[in-house]
Amino acid sequence: MRLPNLVRVSGGVLLLVLLSGCVPSDATPPPEQTASFVAPYASDEEALAAAEEAYAEYSRVSDEILIEGGADPQRLGAVATGDFLNVSIEEMREFEAEGYRATGITTYSDLVLQRYSPGAGPIDIIGLYLCSDVSGTDVLDAAGKSIIEPTRDDVSTMQVTFTFIEADAQLVVSDQQLWESGVC
Repeated sequence: MRLPNLVRVSGGVLLLVLLSGCVPSDATPPPEQTASFVAPYASDEEALAAAEEAYAEYSRVSDEILIEGGADPQRLGAVATGDFLNVSIEEMREFEAEGYRATGITTYSDLVLQRYSPGAGPIDIIGLYLCSDVSGTDVLDAAGKSIIEPTRDDVSTMQVTFTFIEADAQLVVSDQQLWESGVC
């Protein structure tokens, strides 16, 4: 009895595949080794101290840029990261375009660790609350006149998030949100 052509061709293709080694193997290859994130701080206290230091530097650079009228906002790249950095740079450019300049410095106090996630990876590793005080600051227009409303809240509770940049072994600000205005 003769086999139809299709059956003969199918058998031939199957034999060719088996002989050529193109059959999927039952053994799955082991997963590639990836570098795992090592927590940079041994305790919550160390994490809070590092966040306080990182925020002090962020605050210094931000105030410096504002006092200089928004000039060279890319300097924030040394103390901030991600979307927060991009938005901050854009806001500083708008500040400069309006011809504004700041006086004084922002102070902060009452830092409280919200969370430290040592095993979660470098993104959003630390969150904290702090009291921001802008009572010693002013914003002046090009004519030197204050644009600050006399009824502004001078103190506010802020929530700040930090990311650890492994390549630089540096903690930087990745987000800052107003938590509660007028309250600390």
